Amino acid sequence: MIASRGGLGGGRGQRSARVLRALPLVWLAVGGLVPFPGRCDNWHGSVRSKLQVDNRYTLQNAHVFGELWGQGFYDDSQDDLHGAMEFVTRTGYQPDGGGVAGLYQAFVEKGFDSLNTRVKLGRFQRTDNLGLYLVDGGAVAYAADDNGWGFDAYAGHPSRYDHVISVEGKFVGGLEGRAQWTPDWGWGSDGPSLGRIDVRGGYQYFWRDLSQRAFGYSPYTGDGGNGSGTVNPGMLIGDTGLQGAVAGSYSAYGGSKPWGSSLQRLYFATTGAGRLGLWRNSDYELGVLGTYRADRDAFENIRLNGQLDLTNDVRVRGSYEYFQPRDPILTFREKFYSAYALGEQTLARTRIQHEPVKGFNYYVGGLASSRKGYDGYGGELGANYVFNPNFGLIGEFDYMSLGPESASSFYVSSTHTVNSRLQMRVNTALRFEDKILYGFNRAVGAEIEAFYMLRNNLVLNVAGSYVWYTRILDEYLGAVQVIYYFDNFKPKGM
Repeated sequence: MIASRGGLGGGRGQRSARVLRALPLVWLAVGGLVPFPGRCDNWHGSVRSKLQVDNRYTLQNAHVFGELWGQGFYDDSQDDLHGAMEFVTRTGYQPDGGGVAGLYQAFVEKGFDSLNTRVKLGRFQRTDNLGLYLVDGGAVAYAADDNGWGFDAYAGHPSRYDHVISVEGKFVGGLEGRAQWTPDWGWGSDGPSLGRIDVRGGYQYFWRDLSQRAFGYSPYTGDGGNGSGTVNPGMLIGDTGLQGAVAGSYSAYGGSKPWGSSLQRLYFATTGAGRLGLWRNSDYELGVLGTYRADRDAFENIRLNGQLDLTNDVRVRGSYEYFQPRDPILTFREKFYSAYALGEQTLARTRIQHEPVKGFNYYVGGLASSRKGYDGYGGELGANYVFNPNFGLIGEFDYMSLGPESASSFYVSSTHTVNSRLQMRVNTALRFEDKILYGFNRAVGAEIEAFYMLRNNLVLNVAGSYVWYTRILDEYLGAVQVIYYFDNFKPKGM
């Protein structure tokens, strides 16, 4: 249930070098963040201070730290100029005895209307097939006037930060194109029709060199160890299947290549929507997406999905996917979800959803999975009820039997806006599982989070969670955070 933990992006020396490399980006961003008199611009941001205790990343030992996170954003609608700067600093007890300080983001973005183009330079956040990571470089986005098609290109030095499980390398670059059509094709007034087609595809190149040691990699310092032979999945998150590697090479998809070989990905996504026309309100949507590893001549993931409206309040959904999850750090909800697992697998789902009255809907579904040489089946049902705009309740149950293993989970979540100052969220879960590794295990979990507005620009956030297990180590998290918001908003025309 609990997989390997991720870690920080580098040792203290490495972090200092990164801060120095990022200093030019600070001045680049500051140039866009400083407003000038007479300009139609505004800036806003926040400062967050947090104290947290957490054992999810450190196994038995608690990770106690204090954190300060600052954000600043600048917008000039008249010149279509935008900028952002984010920094984080952390100190406290950690296994490596050190802290973190550095820039998370620092970039400027400029739009050129005559060219239908936007350019971004600096350090910015990106999410794609490699996960969530930072890029020190640039990006260009082009969109046609009719929004029918466009493309994005990016390139730079990739890096990970904090506990974000992603990649760190020497270079990443890619090109993505997208197009949309509304052909409104139809076969007769009451026949099938196709009203919308969306297509997206791209290519990505990622490279890391041999100097980035993978064995004995400390999850907190980023330093190599004494050749212990262990592989940290956060370090190698871009290469699926590396946990079975040997020194100097890895074996995956039946092949062997050296450390530092490039990753080349081709990815695509297509969606079509229209109406069947066989009955009233028979809207449908079909989609396919996937990622192909050109350097391995193999698909990394494929997903087929579709939905069909049977009536105004009844919808059928279905999907089939082949995937290999990369992130071993599960969310509170994923810990109690039977269909989620690490490793190569396929998963097929069907679900019928009914909304008999506004504010209340429920669903029932079935699923089939293939994982680690076993075939399994399961079912799920759930309901979502919004009592009023200030209070909602979600309840779910799922069951999965896969070869000699089985699991069943109950999950209840509620969100309540008590008044204009206080909002609360409560999650509870109960899970029974029978695993080959450790036998029968019961898990009971609770999570609570509250936001209280001390002033209109000052918010107190308190969060905590605990998961009790009968056969494995308990997990807990506790955090107190104070958020201060600031802005210099100017209405349009000033």
